[in-house]
Amino acid sequence: MRLTTRFSVITAVLVPVLVLLAGLLVLRLASHDLKAERDRQLAVRLQGLVPTATTYAQKSRRTPMSPPERAQQRVSGAAGDDGSGGVSLVPRVGEPLLVGSVPGVRPEGAGPATIVSGGRRWRFVATDLGARGNVGRLWVFEPESRVSARITLLRRRLIAITLAAAGAGALAGFGLARFAVRPLTVLRGQAAAIGRSPGAGRRLATASGTVEVDELARLVNDLLERGDDAVRRTGAALETARAFAANAAHELRTPLTSMGTNLGLVNHPGISAADRAEVVADLAAEHARMDRLITMLRQLARGELLDPRSLAAVDLPDLVEASVEDARRRHHGASITVDVPDAGTVRGWPEGLRMILDNLIDNAAVHGVGADGRAAIEVTLTESPEGLALRVRDHGPGVPEPARRTVFDRFRRRPGSPGSGLGLTLVAQQVGLHGGTIAVTAPPDGPGAVFDVRLPRSPEPGGDPASWLR
Repeated sequence: MRLTTRFSVITAVLVPVLVLLAGLLVLRLASHDLKAERDRQLAVRLQGLVPTATTYAQKSRRTPMSPPERAQQRVSGAAGDDGSGGVSLVPRVGEPLLVGSVPGVRPEGAGPATIVSGGRRWRFVATDLGARGNVGRLWVFEPESRVSARITLLRRRLIAITLAAAGAGALAGFGLARFAVRPLTVLRGQAAAIGRSPGAGRRLATASGTVEVDELARLVNDLLERGDDAVRRTGAALETARAFAANAAHELRTPLTSMGTNLGLVNHPGISAADRAEVVADLAAEHARMDRLITMLRQLARGELLDPRSLAAVDLPDLVEASVEDARRRHHGASITVDVPDAGTVRGWPEGLRMILDNLIDNAAVHGVGADGRAAIEVTLTESPEGLALRVRDHGPGVPEPARRTVFDRFRRRPGSPGSGLGLTLVAQQVGLHGGTIAVTAPPDGPGAVFDVRLPRSPEPGGDPASWLR
């Protein structure tokens, strides 16, 4: 059932019910008031007739009245010839006097009370005339049908109003329903349009002016955003898998070929022990190169699929000191100095930030060997209002000016480099994912290379992994 139909049905039922309940309450109150007013009027009429009735009873006691006198007395005590009831007077001595329509019984008590006579219901009030009723007794009657007719008329009007309210409620409910659900109808149209032509960036409007509808639109937009993000991440995952396979096939072909050749030489019957040892050493070197290559490709794939919800507060000075300490154990011949502040927190991926530090220090230890055959590395971390600045400097041959723009490309390495050509690519990727920038320059006071990394304290959500290089 449509919402408009449901709203119309509910209104068509609810409005008449409310009208009926209110009418019943009014009818009950009106009936009570009509009956109370009737009793009051009976009491007033009774009190008004007491003097005339007393005079009549006294005259009837002394001298019987002639028919003309009775007629005159009857006119002077007009108490109900219009059919609205009547009066019954019973003197102590003399004939009773009946005026108007009265029942055939004379009830006891003063009333107001109800009696039944001849199949009709009567309301009456009564009083004694004279001291202790020594003159007579007077009754004033009124048929119950007079008030009942008025109550019946009210009841019929209530039924007519209730039926009219049902029709009016149905029409009003339909009109109000169409007006009330119009924002939902518009929202449904927008959602249908998105369904017919799905695509990222299409969203529902959130300015309908109806709070509930706008909240629903925002929730749906959030779901659409998550769906688009999932589609983007799935596409990125597929592209990463294809790139991983292509890069792995390309880069592993050479070491695998070399390893196949060396394995053939190992089994050659005429090879000497020294040559065999050299071949085994080459096999170990090729194996290590393949292991590093696969590790770097895996880390690149993890970075491309980074979930922004995995970001957390990271104490960067502690991370720098831990990375330097591990680098000193890996590179015994390198001199590594560190200068960091006492505190400096950024929001990021701890593993990604550690990749930045490890790869920059390893790159400086391998390529920053000076003329004395040793690598001297300086790691500095400073704070600024915008965030933190990391600088890694070596005293090696440096990076030529033409190569500074391509040094972060995949598999870009200088001749004779033992690396995989992915270390600086991984650094640039993680810097971009953390909303930072990286640049390589020459130091102003001697040979070497300087890698400057600037990281904001909190990266913008939803960063584009494609914007690594800046």
